[in-house]
Amino acid sequence: MILIFTNKQDIHADEVIRKFANNNIDVFRLNTEDLLLKYKINIFVNTDGIWDGTIYNEVGRELCLSKLKVAWFRKPKFDFLLFRELEEDEYNFVSSEGKAFINILYSLPNITWVNNPFVAERCKSKFQQLLLAQKLGIRTPKTLITTVPQQAREFFMACGDKQILIKTIYTGNATINGISQGIPARLINKYEFDNFCDSIKLTPTQFQEYIPKAFELRVTVIGKQIFAVRIDSQQSEKTKIDWRLYTHLNPHSVFTLPPEIENFCFNFLKQQQLIYGAMDFIVTPNNDYVFLENNPFGQYLWLETETGIPLTETMCNLLVELDGC
Repeated sequence: MILIFTNKQDIHADEVIRKFANNNIDVFRLNTEDLLLKYKINIFVNTDGIWDGTIYNEVGRELCLSKLKVAWFRKPKFDFLLFRELEEDEYNFVSSEGKAFINILYSLPNITWVNNPFVAERCKSKFQQLLLAQKLGIRTPKTLITTVPQQAREFFMACGDKQILIKTIYTGNATINGISQGIPARLINKYEFDNFCDSIKLTPTQFQEYIPKAFELRVTVIGKQIFAVRIDSQQSEKTKIDWRLYTHLNPHSVFTLPPEIENFCFNFLKQQQLIYGAMDFIVTPNNDYVFLENNPFGQYLWLETETGIPLTETMCNLLVELDGC
């Protein structure tokens, strides 16, 4: 059996489960927000080191943890739903215990995770990604993360004293008036920078040099398979700086990577101990390849819709291979 560890709204999981069902492959979906509401949990170890565990879903299907070989860490959510309301302190404690149980799942020695959650949590740090990419010989943007306005001013001057890119360190979303909203990277001019600069004392702020683009790439690595999609982000004013909020405006096409960039992608993930990666690059007008980041949990389904590349099938094949089906 294959475990898919995700949430109720995850359409990537829906597609993989549909393909598994068509091929009579047994799969167990765990929607994490319902873990404490709709699932029954048992796990034990005796004094001889013999252990076992089971999770039952709401219709009684059983997942035997000691026999589980592979799990796909897709997109879990940890705002647990409960069968009754609790005071805030009580809820925080119950939620903490639920997350602690999830950490037990992550650490079970018989399970290969795609990707290992502990490893992926470390690897999602984009600053260390830039260091690794440079070590492997790939260009990256000059980057500063700071709470010191004077350091930011010096960096702005070093980047040409005309404009600079400001972007979040990790999360691209914020909740404003109860609504989750994307926070795109933004190119600011000197006037905007001067008005903003002193406020960076509030929190670490990330600046990058702006690199001109001919087009951009999303490279998806699934095990030993690699797929590159060209994203023509410069054809729309809304996507020239950051295409992520308006993917539908960008022409997408299948792209063949140069061998050295393909090798870099595989080596990068090997160094990071990841099985899956969603990597972003800039290709400059001079045909230079500039690495931006890798998302160990990145989305891919829209790429399949836009170009027809078989990412869902490839993910299914990887999970089946790891399971030994």
